[in-house]
Amino acid sequence: MTLAHSSVIIEPMSVKVSKGKRRYIQLAKRIAAQSQHDHFKHGAILVKGGSVINTACNKDQYKRFGNRFRNTRTCGHATHHAELGCILGIDRSRTQGATVYVCRTNKKGEFRMSKPCKMCEEILRFCGVKKVLYTTGNGNEVKNHKL
Repeated sequence: MTLAHSSVIIEPMSVKVSKGKRRYIQLAKRIAAQSQHDHFKHGAILVKGGSVINTACNKDQYKRFGNRFRNTRTCGHATHHAELGCILGIDRSRTQGATVYVCRTNKKGEFRMSKPCKMCEEILRFCGVKKVLYTTGNGNEVKNHKL
Protein backbone atom coordinates (compact mmCIF):
# COMPACT_ATOMS: atom_id res chain seq x y z
CA MET A 1 0.00 0.00 0.00
CA THR A 2 1.28 3.47 -0.84
CA LEU A 3 0.00 6.85 0.25
CA ALA A 4 -0.19 9.79 -2.13
CA HIS A 5 0.13 13.42 -1.05
CA SER A 6 0.36 16.28 -3.53
CA SER A 7 1.64 13.98 -6.29
CA VAL A 8 4.40 12.53 -4.06
CA ILE A 9 4.32 8.76 -3.57
CA ILE A 10 5.24 7.63 -0.05
CA GLU A 11 6.14 3.99 0.32
CA PRO A 12 5.90 2.14 3.63
CA MET A 13 9.29 1.97 5.34
CA SER A 14 10.93 -1.45 5.41
CA VAL A 15 13.03 -0.80 8.52
CA LYS A 16 11.98 -1.05 12.13
CA VAL A 17 11.18 2.52 13.06
CA SER A 18 8.25 3.68 15.13
CA LYS A 19 5.11 5.00 13.50
CA GLY A 20 5.98 8.51 14.67
CA LYS A 21 9.48 8.41 13.19
CA ARG A 22 8.09 7.00 9.96
CA ARG A 23 5.64 9.90 9.85
CA TYR A 24 8.50 12.42 10.25
CA ILE A 25 10.52 10.80 7.44
CA GLN A 26 7.46 10.89 5.21
CA LEU A 27 6.95 14.56 6.05
CA ALA A 28 10.62 15.21 5.21
CA LYS A 29 10.01 13.51 1.86
CA ARG A 30 7.10 15.84 1.13
CA ILE A 31 9.26 18.83 2.10
CA ALA A 32 12.08 17.58 -0.17
CA ALA A 33 9.64 17.48 -3.08
CA GLN A 34 9.22 21.26 -2.65
CA SER A 35 12.90 21.91 -3.38
CA GLN A 36 13.54 23.73 -6.63
CA HIS A 37 17.06 22.30 -6.89
CA ASP A 38 17.37 20.22 -10.06
CA HIS A 39 19.45 17.29 -8.83
CA PHE A 40 19.47 17.19 -5.02
CA LYS A 41 16.11 17.39 -3.30
CA HIS A 42 16.55 17.35 0.47
CA GLY A 43 13.95 17.94 3.18
CA ALA A 44 14.62 18.33 6.90
CA ILE A 45 12.31 18.34 9.93
CA LEU A 46 13.32 19.66 13.38
CA VAL A 47 11.44 17.76 16.11
CA LYS A 48 11.52 18.16 19.88
CA GLY A 49 9.23 16.57 22.43
CA GLY A 50 7.06 15.01 19.74
CA SER A 51 6.35 18.37 18.08
CA VAL A 52 7.55 19.59 14.70
CA ILE A 53 9.35 22.88 15.34
CA ASN A 54 10.39 23.71 11.78
CA THR A 55 10.81 22.29 8.28
CA ALA A 56 12.96 23.27 5.30
CA CYS A 57 14.11 22.09 1.90
CA ASN A 58 17.45 22.78 0.26
CA LYS A 59 17.93 25.80 -1.96
CA ASP A 60 20.72 26.70 -4.32
CA GLN A 61 21.64 29.85 -2.45
CA TYR A 62 24.76 31.03 -0.69
CA LYS A 63 24.51 31.21 3.10
CA ARG A 64 27.18 33.11 5.01
CA PHE A 65 26.44 31.29 8.29
CA GLY A 66 27.17 27.89 6.72
CA ASN A 67 30.53 29.07 5.40
CA ARG A 68 31.79 29.33 8.99
CA PHE A 69 31.63 25.54 9.25
CA ARG A 70 32.57 24.23 5.81
CA ASN A 71 35.97 22.85 4.79
CA THR A 72 37.20 25.24 2.10
CA ARG A 73 39.52 22.58 0.63
CA THR A 74 36.85 19.94 0.00
CA CYS A 75 33.56 21.87 -0.31
CA GLY A 76 32.21 24.38 -2.74
CA HIS A 77 30.28 27.38 -1.48
CA ALA A 78 27.79 26.72 1.27
CA THR A 79 24.35 26.45 -0.28
CA HIS A 80 21.23 26.58 1.84
CA HIS A 81 21.12 22.96 3.03
CA ALA A 82 17.81 21.66 4.35
CA GLU A 83 19.41 20.97 7.75
CA LEU A 84 20.50 24.60 7.94
CA GLY A 85 17.10 25.87 6.93
CA CYS A 86 15.25 24.00 9.64
CA ILE A 87 17.39 25.43 12.47
CA LEU A 88 18.18 28.97 11.30
CA GLY A 89 16.22 31.54 13.26
CA ILE A 90 15.22 29.01 15.93
CA ASP A 91 16.29 29.81 19.50
CA ARG A 92 18.89 27.44 20.94
CA SER A 93 16.52 26.53 23.78
CA ARG A 94 14.31 24.91 21.13
CA THR A 95 17.12 23.16 19.21
CA GLN A 96 18.92 21.87 22.33
CA GLY A 97 18.24 18.12 22.56
CA ALA A 98 16.12 18.03 19.39
CA THR A 99 16.15 15.47 16.56
CA VAL A 100 16.45 16.28 12.86
CA TYR A 101 14.92 13.98 10.21
CA VAL A 102 16.51 14.32 6.77
CA CYS A 103 15.33 12.87 3.47
CA ARG A 104 16.82 13.09 -0.02
CA THR A 105 14.93 11.96 -3.10
CA ASN A 106 15.67 11.64 -6.78
CA LYS A 107 13.38 12.84 -9.59
CA LYS A 108 11.26 9.69 -9.23
CA GLY A 109 10.72 10.31 -5.51
CA GLU A 110 12.96 7.39 -4.43
CA PHE A 111 15.06 7.71 -1.29
CA ARG A 112 18.74 8.56 -1.71
CA MET A 113 21.58 9.00 0.79
CA SER A 114 20.88 12.04 2.93
CA LYS A 115 23.47 11.74 5.69
CA PRO A 116 24.29 15.30 6.73
CA CYS A 117 27.61 16.62 5.41
CA LYS A 118 30.38 17.58 7.84
CA MET A 119 29.35 21.24 7.67
CA CYS A 120 25.76 20.42 8.64
CA GLU A 121 26.88 18.01 11.37
CA GLU A 122 29.01 20.77 12.91
CA ILE A 123 26.18 23.28 12.74
CA LEU A 124 23.64 20.85 14.22
CA ARG A 125 26.07 19.96 17.02
CA PHE A 126 26.76 23.69 17.61
CA CYS A 127 23.00 24.28 17.97
CA GLY A 128 22.57 21.40 20.44
CA VAL A 129 20.79 18.91 18.17
CA LYS A 130 21.42 15.44 19.61
CA LYS A 131 20.30 13.04 16.89
CA VAL A 132 19.72 12.83 13.13
CA LEU A 133 17.68 10.19 11.31
CA TYR A 134 18.33 10.11 7.57
CA THR A 135 17.39 8.10 4.50
CA THR A 136 19.92 6.01 2.63
CA GLY A 137 20.10 4.90 -0.97
CA ASN A 138 19.31 1.34 0.16
CA GLY A 139 15.58 1.02 -0.44
CA ASN A 140 13.57 2.57 2.36
CA GLU A 141 16.32 2.20 4.98
CA VAL A 142 16.68 4.90 7.62
CA LYS A 143 19.86 5.39 9.69
CA ASN A 144 20.04 6.82 13.20
CA HIS A 145 23.06 9.06 13.84
CA LYS A 146 23.92 10.55 17.25
CA LEU A 147 25.84 13.82 17.11
